[in-house]
Amino acid sequence: MRVGVIGGGISGLSCAYYLGRGGAEATVFDPAPGGPIGTVTVEGCILETGPESWLAAKPWAEQLIREVGLGEEMTGSNDAQRKTYVLRHGRFVTLPEGLQMVVPTKVLPVLKSDLFGWGTKLRMGLEVFRNPRAMPDRSVAAFVEDHFGPEAVDYLAEPLLAGVYGGSPHDLSAASVLPKFVEYEQKYGSVVVGTFRDKRKASGQSIFKSLKHGVGTLIEALKARVNVVRERVEAIEPSEAGWSVLSGGLWHHFDEIVLACGANRAAPLLAPLMPELADLVGSIPYTGSSIWTFGYRREDVKHPLDAFGFLVPKPERGAMMACTWLGTKWLGRVPADKAVFRCFSTNPDVTREAVQGELERLMGISAEPIFAVNHRWPESMPQYTIGHSFRVSEIEARVEHIPGLHLAGNAYNGIGIPDCVRNSKVLAERICQGA
Repeated sequence: MRVGVIGGGISGLSCAYYLGRGGAEATVFDPAPGGPIGTVTVEGCILETGPESWLAAKPWAEQLIREVGLGEEMTGSNDAQRKTYVLRHGRFVTLPEGLQMVVPTKVLPVLKSDLFGWGTKLRMGLEVFRNPRAMPDRSVAAFVEDHFGPEAVDYLAEPLLAGVYGGSPHDLSAASVLPKFVEYEQKYGSVVVGTFRDKRKASGQSIFKSLKHGVGTLIEALKARVNVVRERVEAIEPSEAGWSVLSGGLWHHFDEIVLACGANRAAPLLAPLMPELADLVGSIPYTGSSIWTFGYRREDVKHPLDAFGFLVPKPERGAMMACTWLGTKWLGRVPADKAVFRCFSTNPDVTREAVQGELERLMGISAEPIFAVNHRWPESMPQYTIGHSFRVSEIEARVEHIPGLHLAGNAYNGIGIPDCVRNSKVLAERICQGA
């Protein structure tokens, strides 16, 4: 069986890898395989061009990494210094311990925290008395405000989720972004009670995992194991034998094809053939991002860098919404004589001057950086807006009746690296089994 995979991000590459494992002959089309995931080394510092890690609790990325022989490369975040600051009234306030995403699970750290006022703290305490109820899909902001109040939206949900989804909690779907907590609401009423009842024993491992020499190492390992055509796909057409793909001025013929190129790129390919499906796929909105990474001499940075970094909530936000102190979060990536700051913005066009000025003001730095590296990713982050699960169900129902056509990628059922790997593996197995 010959399968064409359009899009060479983590979804497309892992799908092609698992197709090969299942006995299919897969070809990936992408002018720049890897997508946002990549690693560069600057002045002895290991820097990521996009995602820097994945959640250790989700095993699928780790399984793939071990399969391609990179098991010894895996490393955990430096959880001995796992602390995050949040900017509040212009100063760094520690994010309380015991938070599971947007849910507080420890009373004392919340009571002691300067991040929330007493009204919010009281609201968090009384949340345990809520009764079970089922609600229609609503925004993350509406969900969090209903349980913990508006201050929890501004200083907890928004900064925590903006870095993952790049969108506003007022637009994101609670059912798609916080499905576990919506389930707790339906079952227990209180998401705090649900979190406590479902509390798993601490595994002892780091919350975040990565690779010692960068996540880009996984991309390089996958590219070495699959057939990649570094050309953009211009069109697709069904044929008697399956599907034809136009790329680099040539038609390539396959039994089946997988569109793993993002919903915003899949929609134009589908439009001439299936306009209604294309409209559905194209209705998934996207936002972009920019990562500015600055390196300084350590002696020019007076701050102790005693945390993973800081978040900037929207009421306090200027040019960036988060900053990782790279040498603290990931041991071995930054030489001792340097300090490296990875600054994340949801504005792909944010300027160096704006980010650098804000970073130096917040960190009290007056020296010039040794280096500044920028990676722009416009229209790269799919938004799971209200009604997302319904849209995806409609898309899947239509695709199911189109022989040989499949969709993959983070636009549909999971945005992180492990979810992309899991979904691609399941799809590859289904294709190989002829299901």
